[in-house]
Amino acid sequence: MSGVSVSEDSRTHSGEHVLFQSLSRVFKGMESVKVVIEPDRKQLFVRYDREIDWDRVLEAEKMANRIVHENRRIIVTVGDKEEMKRKYGSRLRGRWDLIRDEDIRIVEVEDFDCVACKGNHVERTGEIGFIAVKKINTLGKGDYEVQFEVGEKAREHALKMKKVAMSIIEILHTRPDLAESTARNLRDEVLTLRKSLRKVSRNTMEDVPSEEMRGVRVYSKVFHSFDRRELMKKAADLKRDKGTVVILGDTSGLLIMGRSDDLSLDVIPLLEKGCIYLGGRCGGKPELASGGGFKSNNLNEAIDLIKRELAKIL
Repeated sequence: MSGVSVSEDSRTHSGEHVLFQSLSRVFKGMESVKVVIEPDRKQLFVRYDREIDWDRVLEAEKMANRIVHENRRIIVTVGDKEEMKRKYGSRLRGRWDLIRDEDIRIVEVEDFDCVACKGNHVERTGEIGFIAVKKINTLGKGDYEVQFEVGEKAREHALKMKKVAMSIIEILHTRPDLAESTARNLRDEVLTLRKSLRKVSRNTMEDVPSEEMRGVRVYSKVFHSFDRRELMKKAADLKRDKGTVVILGDTSGLLIMGRSDDLSLDVIPLLEKGCIYLGGRCGGKPELASGGGFKSNNLNEAIDLIKRELAKIL
């Protein structure tokens, strides 16, 4: 290994080559779209027509770090395109016809990867240190962003994730080999409970009392630990009728206020008064807003305050 100090830029560029080649060998047919390498982010954008799963990502990481451990040579060759084509031929990752420059620079990870690249590189893979995938984001059908780290930052990330995993295992009171299935089962249970809660919410919200206030129908009711989305949906449904104002609350401290499109009043200043009374704030649109505060015991008084303020401007 070279005794010369290695820059993070060189380490990252070389690490990206090793990582993508490893990913493409595990995920057959994967294509590299773009690479973004900056001090605070290292991103590899790829195209793959199937799902990218973490089991195979781990397989690719193991392959990449094996290449790092083997301390293979990284050979940089500069020359005429036709000369390089004769020398490297089908070993090149990518298409020769897409290379426009006549003089090109080929970077080869010994017996592993070969690609045209203008970036700075280390002399041997061992200088990369370590490679870790941090996150994978789905950008659209077949498009993914792979965030990664190299060197000491990659090791720190791996250790941090190990700590997170061990903490979760303790929280779930399970074993490492059962952690994933336990987490999936809990997720499924939560989704089932949420579905049941939404169903109960819909059934309970069928009847919302109303009163007449200067020609405007004002609906108001306080619910108990209901799904926020269902409350927002109920408010939106009720305000569809002309001449309607809706004020809904939940014992969690949530307040929602809406008005029909034919009314010109802005509900935000009115709702704000109620939310301040609860020790919080609100936000939204003039026709539908939400907010709340931690003083949930004052919820009925907050709604009465909003009604009094509403009566002043109707």
